[in-house]
Amino acid sequence: MQIREALTYDDVLLQPKYSEIKSRSEVDLSVKLPKGIELANPIIPANMATVTGKVMAKCIADMGGLAIVHRFMPIEDQLEMINDFELMTEEGTVDYLRHIGFSVGVKEEDYVNVKDLITLGAHIICIDVAHGDSKLCVDMCQYISKEFPEVLLIAGNVATGEGAKRLWRAGADLVKIGVGSGSLCTTRIETGNGVPQLTALIDVAKTKKELVEDYDDCKYIGKIKKNAEITRPIGIISDGGASHNGDLVKALCFADMVMAGNIFAGCTETPGEIIELDGVRYKSYVGSSTHKTSHIEGVQALMRTKGSAKEIMRKLLEGVRSGCSYQGVSNLVDLKKDPHFVKITNAGLKESHPHDTHIIKG
Repeated sequence: MQIREALTYDDVLLQPKYSEIKSRSEVDLSVKLPKGIELANPIIPANMATVTGKVMAKCIADMGGLAIVHRFMPIEDQLEMINDFELMTEEGTVDYLRHIGFSVGVKEEDYVNVKDLITLGAHIICIDVAHGDSKLCVDMCQYISKEFPEVLLIAGNVATGEGAKRLWRAGADLVKIGVGSGSLCTTRIETGNGVPQLTALIDVAKTKKELVEDYDDCKYIGKIKKNAEITRPIGIISDGGASHNGDLVKALCFADMVMAGNIFAGCTETPGEIIELDGVRYKSYVGSSTHKTSHIEGVQALMRTKGSAKEIMRKLLEGVRSGCSYQGVSNLVDLKKDPHFVKITNAGLKESHPHDTHIIKG
């Protein structure tokens, strides 16, 4: 048996390259996905019960992004939400159901829920399970892709190239990568399973490259190679492990989009009431698996309130644009072409953060 080394975001830095970018405002962060979905940016708030409900979803859609509503709510509430978004679409300029997806599981009742969601107007469905490299998830992918081929199908989570390939083969358009990388997730500690996020992304991106090749006029989704096993566009969503803007940049060297929970937790648009303790305002932040009463793979925490998701997103996108400018690229397609990383030590990580001074603001 050979044990290989695996890395996550804090283990590496991108090596800066020569740049002719005059301003980060020149950097195009738009995304084009299969099924005609076009987005203004690649960042998705996590489809967690304490992150993305109706208010967050509308806020992100209004900014041209992608939001995926969590699945820990009665199906009746999700169907009512679709009705509301259809009415908003008719009354405004945003086609909300092309920017907002709905999450489902893999139980028998989820097959009925999927049909009801899509019949009512859902255009984006996310199969959301902790262990996506499983027969249950593959079967659900095959069902949705066969019965509703017009729907953008996202599935996960997996942590290996082979796991991603199985879901792509089964009909997933985008596969979510990340097992145990979320800030509230205890999967790795409780089960001993997982892959550090950066290595997981590298493995999956390598597998994708074996199946398709990128081309510029379709942004992140590759065209099919000759005699390819998979004959449609496929993509990658990195889910979990990103704590800073720089982590998003590193992830986007391999993934087409990035999902983040901790970064958005506590903002105004998240579900839940504000809790005040000793004069400090908090919101609840709960790991997805924590909602299953007998499950051990998540914890519950309090997150200080942060202000609006719109302002958080603005700062995140500024950071990603800056990261691209340091790489000398003006879009996320070029960012993926030849990223050079250097591995760093703990001393290098300390050097990367503000240090040897008393921080008064930051």
